[in-house]
Amino acid sequence: MNINKIMLALSLLIICSSAYARGRNPAVSPADFRNETIYFLMTDRFADGDPFNNNIYGDEYKPGNLRYYQGGDFKGLIDNLDYIKDMGFTAIWITPPVMQPEGRYVNSGENYDATGYHGYWAYDFSVIDPHLESPGATYRDLINAAHSKGIKIIQDIVLNHGHGGDVSSAKTKWHKEKGAVKGLGKSYDFWNDDKDKWYNHEPGKALADLLDFNDNNPKVLKWFSKIYKKYQDMGVDAFRIDTVIWMDKTFWKGFLKEMHKNKKDFFIFGEVWTGDEYEMISSYTRLGDEKGEGSGMNSGMSVLDMPLSAMSDNHIMNGVFKGGNYADALKILQNDNLYRDPTYLVTFLDNHDKPRFNSPYSPAEEKQYIDGLNFYYLSRGIPCVYYGTEIQMKGGDDPDNRAMLGPDGMKAAKSNAVYNHIKKLNAIRHGAGPGYDIIRKGRQTNIHAEKDILYFRRDYAGRTAYVFLNKGDGSATVHSGLKSGKYADLYSGNVIEFEKDRPADVLVPAHGAAVLVSQDLMFAKCGNSK
Repeated sequence: MNINKIMLALSLLIICSSAYARGRNPAVSPADFRNETIYFLMTDRFADGDPFNNNIYGDEYKPGNLRYYQGGDFKGLIDNLDYIKDMGFTAIWITPPVMQPEGRYVNSGENYDATGYHGYWAYDFSVIDPHLESPGATYRDLINAAHSKGIKIIQDIVLNHGHGGDVSSAKTKWHKEKGAVKGLGKSYDFWNDDKDKWYNHEPGKALADLLDFNDNNPKVLKWFSKIYKKYQDMGVDAFRIDTVIWMDKTFWKGFLKEMHKNKKDFFIFGEVWTGDEYEMISSYTRLGDEKGEGSGMNSGMSVLDMPLSAMSDNHIMNGVFKGGNYADALKILQNDNLYRDPTYLVTFLDNHDKPRFNSPYSPAEEKQYIDGLNFYYLSRGIPCVYYGTEIQMKGGDDPDNRAMLGPDGMKAAKSNAVYNHIKKLNAIRHGAGPGYDIIRKGRQTNIHAEKDILYFRRDYAGRTAYVFLNKGDGSATVHSGLKSGKYADLYSGNVIEFEKDRPADVLVPAHGAAVLVSQDLMFAKCGNSK
């Protein structure tokens, strides 16, 4: 081997892979959302920057009681953007910031009480909740601060329903307005005056006791379109849509058309709740114009890849990472042909609706986090990490899976192996140069799977990366079948040479990976490949 060439290749690898780790130019990155990695946080559970907005109504703030507000706000988020940036994330998905009911909700039996800290019980869709804003830390301030650091903001939005409360107790401060939802200066009352047919009243239409909007009313579509265009105009970079399956596809086609018409290169992905109904979930990725320019950004929507997640103990991938067989992952990935473009699917380990990966029912070890994150970062799709994952946060059923991170959690993260592994994977995902671009955008072809080994290729713009995952406790040798020559390993930074007429065996470390691209690619000029 020529040692000088190897050292040069290694130097190029280090320079390219660290380009994003050093920090981007303070400007929002190119439009294609496959260039991003997402940090999903519940704003109320991230950091309390302003204690004066915690208990506005006097009955909704109880530290330690996770059904109540815990104090997280935009100031806390702005003050800690560098924590998120230092991990290497380039987009933040926040829970809905719209105004929630004024104070706590108590049911009629007075045996259950909670608050809208999570943002999914909208009371006024066109007003930001006062628990989140402070002087100098408004929603617009947050967007601007994030953009100045090269971070995009994804707003979680709800169109299916407003708040609930049809069985609220008189102890609920907004009991007399339990049927009212507002937006654009107007109020619509479910119980007393629904002359505009703003809501569905048919049995079985509503989710729980939430006020369900009439998706067959064109005025509702127009109302929501005006509301969410205002957030686009404010500078929001993407929408995550809640409870997609509960509304008619015709409604979604109209809404998506309005959003893409209002803002170019705007990414939208939806929550379509399913475990294995692939025909159903994939159908939502085909709602837009097939000829839409940059179809993943300017037409229709993508979806959260629910089937591929490990978000609950009975999900296949949860078992895969906790001693199961990678062959089970292929059973999910073999349905990729049903999606419009699986490289735009948003992939994730766990989320806020189910017990955390480290749950009391199925605890997770550090090595299992490493294995899971390797899979999501190196496979097709846009990886999303739920806040607290970086400290292996424990959590059972809602709301136990929504604990406060705060300064103590952020401090603890710096010495956590999972936090540091996320930094490494983000650096790989955001590396500059055509080799790294394949990992962001390449279509996936699955080659081989066995209990602890998964081997696949990613192809983009005529270039190929070969990915080997090993979740076993010992290193593994994989017979790759690759041609002779030199390859750069984006995961380790090493250069591997396969000699002619000898097996091209790849040694994959325990709970590790190898990501091989032709060494020639790494001599290309560093920069974002289009």
